[in-house]
Amino acid sequence: MTCICFSATSSFIASVALLGIGAVTIRQTTASAERPYAAIPLIFGVQQLVEGILWLELPAQSQATHMLAIAYMLFSHILWPIYVPLAVLAIEPLAVRRRLIVLPTIAGAGAGLFFLIALATSRVSATIAGPHIAYHLPHPHDGIALTLYVAGTCLAPLLSSYRTVQLFGVAIACSMLATYLAYAMWFASVWCFFAALMSGVVFVHFSRRGHALT
Repeated sequence: MTCICFSATSSFIASVALLGIGAVTIRQTTASAERPYAAIPLIFGVQQLVEGILWLELPAQSQATHMLAIAYMLFSHILWPIYVPLAVLAIEPLAVRRRLIVLPTIAGAGAGLFFLIALATSRVSATIAGPHIAYHLPHPHDGIALTLYVAGTCLAPLLSSYRTVQLFGVAIACSMLATYLAYAMWFASVWCFFAALMSGVVFVHFSRRGHALT
């Protein structure tokens, strides 16, 4: 039996919700530097839309399926480790914290470059495995790549002086760990689903304009 939590339906529902949250969040920004961080739910919404379409196309295993799998991995493997630390860095008001966030920003850029090369030189595949999509991107040095990825996506928000941004980092890290322990085979799909939902925490940052600093 297919789990409704991980299906085309759930991806489309998550996409609609996140696109709406993202649009509202962007409207709440007061400076251009805030927009990249505010756009995180919106971008996750687009990513979930891509995966929803991929769910529908996968049984055919056509060229469109291959292109959709590549598009999804451009989000999951390359965009996020680069984008998240840069977005966090852009809104950080304290110079000492900005200097700290530079390190995970460099690490995230390294992870993104690593996966970009892997995506360009390897055969990507995506298959339905039970109630999930299994993505396959063959590449060596998994441990190093994962460490750089985690540093970019999780450590950068945790180093922020904003408690709401730190909460986003905690949510992403916890969802990543839980997904790895319970759904290791389908990590790319399931974690990004949870991370997409967790990006609603970004909305909290802008809806509570107090933005308490640590």
